[in-house]
Amino acid sequence: MDKDDRTEIIFQFAFRCALSVLSIACPCALGLATPTAVIVGTGVGAQNGILIKGAEALETAHKIKTVIFDKTGTITHGNLSLTKIQFFVDEKTCSFNKFLMLIGTAESNSQHPIGSAITKFSKKVLGNNVVAACNDFESVPGYGLRCSVSGIAIVDKETRLSEAFLNNSNSDSDLKRFAVDGVIVERLVASEFQVSSDDSHEDLSDIFTSGDMGNDDKYNLFVGNRDWMALNGIFVSDEVDSYMISHENDGETAVICAINGILVAMMVVADTVKPEARLTVFSLRQMGLESVLLTGDNRRTARAIAKQVGISYVFAEVLPSHKVERLQELQGKGFKVAMVGDGVNDSPALAQADVGIAIATGSDIAVEAADVVLIRNDLLDVVCCLKLSKKTDRKSVV
Repeated sequence: MDKDDRTEIIFQFAFRCALSVLSIACPCALGLATPTAVIVGTGVGAQNGILIKGAEALETAHKIKTVIFDKTGTITHGNLSLTKIQFFVDEKTCSFNKFLMLIGTAESNSQHPIGSAITKFSKKVLGNNVVAACNDFESVPGYGLRCSVSGIAIVDKETRLSEAFLNNSNSDSDLKRFAVDGVIVERLVASEFQVSSDDSHEDLSDIFTSGDMGNDDKYNLFVGNRDWMALNGIFVSDEVDSYMISHENDGETAVICAINGILVAMMVVADTVKPEARLTVFSLRQMGLESVLLTGDNRRTARAIAKQVGISYVFAEVLPSHKVERLQELQGKGFKVAMVGDGVNDSPALAQADVGIAIATGSDIAVEAADVVLIRNDLLDVVCCLKLSKKTDRKSVV
């Protein structure tokens, strides 16, 4: 055996001894500490209502620099309620009860929270669950819906038998402002609200007040925001716009309804901010993280909600298909981004985010797309998740 072979054997033996000592004294060198820490961290999260689906999410969360929140159902409770109906035509042109029949039928086909709030109120006031026939229904995310409603005469006969209808019919219909089940109903009739001619206005009045309406009577409804009305050639005056702005500045959402080409009414829907939302945003700021509000709602409403919880940056009027692009813009600048959401429309953004966090009470699709699920529906668990990731990372490198 020559000198070189002897040296090689000695080196191999010394190397094996070094590996043995290293594996005993420092298991991290062989990758044992990291998976152990991740398993323990995942278990601790589950015990505290934070379901972490994989090791990658837990290992990435502590690197997050920006947390993006959806609005409805995430920052707010998502339990929207109708607070006001403001008419722009007189009682003869469109009665309150007939409007509820039409709008209730149209919105009963919508899956949007605003539609659910309107439908719930309509059915409660009319006192029945029967809706008229709805055809050609189309819902465009971020804008509104359109459809044609027929068969109102049949529903009208059934509704007249309900106690709620009778109570409302016995009220003073000449009142310009009254309340029904906590919802303010107001009429502001002025010629500048409408752009159509006097003849077309009279035709609509004849349709609404006709005593003999058959099943073939059809009403074309457009319900949504300003852009939706503009796309369908329906004029929204400055006066109507100012009424919408006043509610939007208060954090409420205003939607408008046109029937047979005439702007008939505005409906105001309100939601409440979760009590822990402001503390969550404050805690994230204390950790050096930036919070962003991402929503399809209008800018004024979004900014009003953001101001209530202390969020400085707002992406408003973002279509569901464009939410992913907003995340990609931030990621392209080198930011690690977490997305917190609950709805079907949030699912692509949850999947795109470095860490997607879903509210357990949200849609099944959102829960499936997310990396982390908050079982307790508590936004403060977002903070807990990020802190858990940071402590797990420290344990794995010690």
